[in-house]
Amino acid sequence: MDRATLYVLLACLVAFSIQTRDARCFPPIDIFSNHGCVQDYTTHNPNFDCLGGHFVRTAGIGMPCETDQDCIHNMEPNEWCNSERNGYQWTTAGCHCDLKLKSCIVQRFDKSYNEIQWAFCTPRNRFKCEVIDHCSPPKK
Repeated sequence: MDRATLYVLLACLVAFSIQTRDARCFPPIDIFSNHGCVQDYTTHNPNFDCLGGHFVRTAGIGMPCETDQDCIHNMEPNEWCNSERNGYQWTTAGCHCDLKLKSCIVQRFDKSYNEIQWAFCTPRNRFKCEVIDHCSPPKK
């Protein structure tokens, strides 16, 4: 097999893996500029929301939005339902439309690391308080 064929096969494999990855496990690719958001090293990084909160992989679903009204019928990700019991504190926003990500997100404060975290919200009709990790390989 020549080098050119190998590169083509590798490019096809990468393209296929990007298309088949579970979107719930990654932050959105497109971000939007908004002067109301934090303006620092996190500005152009989709792992950080408008307020600088860090992305946490959950089973939440990326739902596009334009206003907070688009997100009011959503809940926190299933994995976060016992957050307060596990050393986290909810922010005051609830599920809301992030100005930078244009997605419905929810935030919590991690007391251990002194940081704000964000995840995609879950539609109310899919919410079930359980811990299921869709984004990590199965444990043996």
